[in-house]
Amino acid sequence: MAFRVSRTSRGLWTALVVLGGAVAAVFATTGSRAHAHDHGRSGEREDDRDRDGEPNRYSIALWGDMPYNALGKQQYPALLADVNASNIEFSVFDGDLKAGGDGPCTDENVYTPSLTAFASLERPLIWVPGDNDWTDCWGRYGAAATAPGSDDPIERLNHERALFASTPYSLGQRKLRLTRQSAAYPENVRWKLGPVVYVGLNVQGSNDNYPYAGVDGETRTQAQIDVQRAEEIARKAADIAWLDESFAYAKRVHAAGVMIVFQADLNFNNEQHLPDTRSYDAFPDYIAALRTVSLGFPGQVALVHGDSHYFKLDKPLNTDQGGIVANFTRVETFGSRNTHWVKATIDADNPNVFTFEPQIVAANVD
Repeated sequence: MAFRVSRTSRGLWTALVVLGGAVAAVFATTGSRAHAHDHGRSGEREDDRDRDGEPNRYSIALWGDMPYNALGKQQYPALLADVNASNIEFSVFDGDLKAGGDGPCTDENVYTPSLTAFASLERPLIWVPGDNDWTDCWGRYGAAATAPGSDDPIERLNHERALFASTPYSLGQRKLRLTRQSAAYPENVRWKLGPVVYVGLNVQGSNDNYPYAGVDGETRTQAQIDVQRAEEIARKAADIAWLDESFAYAKRVHAAGVMIVFQADLNFNNEQHLPDTRSYDAFPDYIAALRTVSLGFPGQVALVHGDSHYFKLDKPLNTDQGGIVANFTRVETFGSRNTHWVKATIDADNPNVFTFEPQIVAANVD
């Protein structure tokens, strides 16, 4: 794996990454952003495109869980500038427009600044929602993080849908046409570029909005809890149906890879060592669905998520016999204190299809 620092950095840097349980130290020197194989729509060779004129090799930007707190808001412009200076086709934001305790879920505090930030991006931006944007707006993080009129999670999700997912196009200055699942779940999206089909889903932290009284700060009444559980059950069914439909589509178009993007850390194999299964018992259904579609797909599958704020690249999905699902790779993006992003390079000639590189924004290191 090749790591590099953004072009604004100087000197030598060291990174640590967990790969299948092993820790590898990687050293790199600074250099120009444009490498011999770092080309997008500009500088391509004629054989870099498929028969439909789409690129066979290109890069995209992945990030989420930001900006968090005063420091993150200060650092966010540097990240956006770094993405704009990069040779990418588009960006994907994997949820959480703010920290849970960063004030109420109002337009002025959350949604309008986020739309302004996304509009500053020169290339398309595809958004998927995060739990801090809607499921936790009821007051999970205390009175300072909620406000009358912006404290109903389902109403907040519908508000986000109207703001971020009301057209068949991406955000950003240049638009990308998207296929949305339905009027009920417009945040569930799909698009294709070159050899890869992309799937965005509304899968959330905080146990996917399936609460239990007294667990994870839950203080609502049972009647209120039941409303949220009904929402989760219906949305999960829609999510899995969209996942199945999207993999069927990927097979029809002979895609080499599928990338799935959502917010939640599914806690594969209880890697977080959570003692109470009620903190994550909504997730096994998604894990089972990912296992089924991956085993049934002849190409490569990448899952991109945020939620836990720790860059990670591994293969956590197992078969029923305990072996790894070899064509499935998980990438967790940076977030919270670490205002950086991940570059994914897609290459039809690479048997693994996907290559992931952390992009460290030098201005945000300290």
